[in-house]
Amino acid sequence: MCNLNQYFNSSIGKKQIVATTGLLLILFVVGHLAGNLIIYLGPEAFNNYAKKLAGLRPGLYFVEVGLALVFLTHILVTALLIIQNIKARPVGYRVYGDSGERSFATRLMPYTGTFLLIFIIWHLFDFTFIDKHGSRSMLMGHSYGLFGVVYNSFVDPIHSLLYILAMCCLGFHLGHGIESFAQTFGCTNLTSTPLIKRISYYSALIITVAYSSIPVYVFFSYPILK
Repeated sequence: MCNLNQYFNSSIGKKQIVATTGLLLILFVVGHLAGNLIIYLGPEAFNNYAKKLAGLRPGLYFVEVGLALVFLTHILVTALLIIQNIKARPVGYRVYGDSGERSFATRLMPYTGTFLLIFIIWHLFDFTFIDKHGSRSMLMGHSYGLFGVVYNSFVDPIHSLLYILAMCCLGFHLGHGIESFAQTFGCTNLTSTPLIKRISYYSALIITVAYSSIPVYVFFSYPILK
């Protein structure tokens, strides 16, 4: 028990918790993206996917609770690590304690993280806690379920821009997080570091572009469907 307390109270312990929970969240982001991209297959495929997910309840509730705990742990331990670093050396934000000059993405972490937190709350009320067969699901006089809700949301340019901005913030987080995970668990050296940096950058870029393509697709295809 003493060793566990020392681990959780230590800087390296907190860094590893942040890195591990961050990796789990990245895996969720990739899985969520795969589901979201089904929208390109049309309303029937997209709504069938949503229906199959809903059919996994009540088991899905345990997954959602676990995901929420991972997310809250990531935020809480990150905050504790920031406070610890400020007390030890008040020279700005450095979550993972990497050596050398901090990257642009690292310096933006407090702001991108805060924006993402606000976005996630908004996103839940926007697409999850909503009547998926109400007025926002209507297209051409018919209810298109969740597909219609998503479509009508992204027709609004402000809505789409805020979503794309959130995905850019997510990209900054992912680019930093993947690299930091490798650094935290000692997977970097003179040979592997450049490769890990490229993997982090291109993975974040692909995920950001893929997510952002959805509101762009909806916005520009809407007049045709209308």
